[in-house]
Amino acid sequence: MNHQEVREFCEARGIMALAQPTQYTPKVKPDFSFRKEHVVELVGFWCMGEIGMMLRGPSGCGKTALVEQFHAAMNYPLLQPMTHARTEAPDLNGQIIPSEGGFKYVYGLLVLAARYGLSVFLDEYNVMDSSVTTSLNPILEGGKFEIPETGETIFPKEGFRVFAACNPNDKGLGFFGRNEEDASNKERFWVVEFGYPTPDQEVPIVSTILKSVFDDSTADTYAQKMVEVANRIRQQYMGESGAANALEVTMSTRTLRRWAKGITVFGGQGGSANPITFTLARALTNNAPRESRDAIHEIVKDIFGATA
Repeated sequence: MNHQEVREFCEARGIMALAQPTQYTPKVKPDFSFRKEHVVELVGFWCMGEIGMMLRGPSGCGKTALVEQFHAAMNYPLLQPMTHARTEAPDLNGQIIPSEGGFKYVYGLLVLAARYGLSVFLDEYNVMDSSVTTSLNPILEGGKFEIPETGETIFPKEGFRVFAACNPNDKGLGFFGRNEEDASNKERFWVVEFGYPTPDQEVPIVSTILKSVFDDSTADTYAQKMVEVANRIRQQYMGESGAANALEVTMSTRTLRRWAKGITVFGGQGGSANPITFTLARALTNNAPRESRDAIHEIVKDIFGATA
């Protein structure tokens, strides 16, 4: 689905788009393709009147892009505070900071979203300490938020929604620094599990990028082979494979797109390097241990044949 189709799908179900984007509306990415099952999830969540949605899945599978581009399609504002291992509750809620002539209270983006009935997106949610995430429990249920510094009491306005994205808390999958969320916090979210797109969904994503420089037939052929490479890597990744020689890196849809973009740029440069392997190295394998790097390039040779 494209952005217009998403807008029409939503409006047919009573979720009306804004006439114009706001200053906080994410920019539209024209080449972004929505998976219908994800749009259905978002529409159902919207219609239920829930506040919190948690999106779980591996890195680079499209969690962040889905939330951003859904808001872009509907012209809705989306506030996105920075979140990391050192994030504290005042970073999200608000705090007193020095200002000219004294001090002033600055509202955090989470509280601003609640006050004005906006969406807020918390990426890398389970990197934050559980003491921070559990402090959000009352507001995730629509409860009041007290600001002792100003004496204010804020009740979330209709339209307030919290989207939280998490990678798996699993070192075996290569994800470090993730915290186990508190049970009381987890139960306040509508939770959606994400995986990588199917080949039928992923090939058009890659092909669209390649068609900017290649004819349709060449782009489609390359896209099919590149997605086959990605899925072979995922199957042999140590998080999915129990084999002793399992790969130590995997290929996300984000990396696959970067590889495709690299080919469109370097494929026409006329250099001596093969653009398929040259760009793959920079998109993925230069960060891989030697054994995995060599194995991945063998996969590419097996699938692409002489062209690699």
